[in-house]
Amino acid sequence: MHLLDTDEARVLARPDGAEILRRLTIVDERPPGWRFVRNEGERCAALDVSVPDRFPCSVYDVRPDDCRIVEPGSPACLEARRLGRLGTSVEWHRPRNT
Repeated sequence: MHLLDTDEARVLARPDGAEILRRLTIVDERPPGWRFVRNEGERCAALDVSVPDRFPCSVYDVRPDDCRIVEPGSPACLEARRLGRLGTSVEWHRPRNT
């Protein structure tokens, strides 16, 4: 996934933001020089694999906008977890209009 300028600014607002960008992203050398989140195999590099069966995002508070549009436990989330071999996530239920 690529980061927008607003995503980079959000990360850099954290005291460790420059380190996060250095550790978790790469910049494509070809113009226009997009910044991408690294993948560790088939998994996002920001996932904390030290928490078995949960794999929380280590940068959740400053995650990119593309991550923000995927609701935790939604069908898109569950499919991404399946493709990354992360097992299942929480069950997703669409909120009911009352």
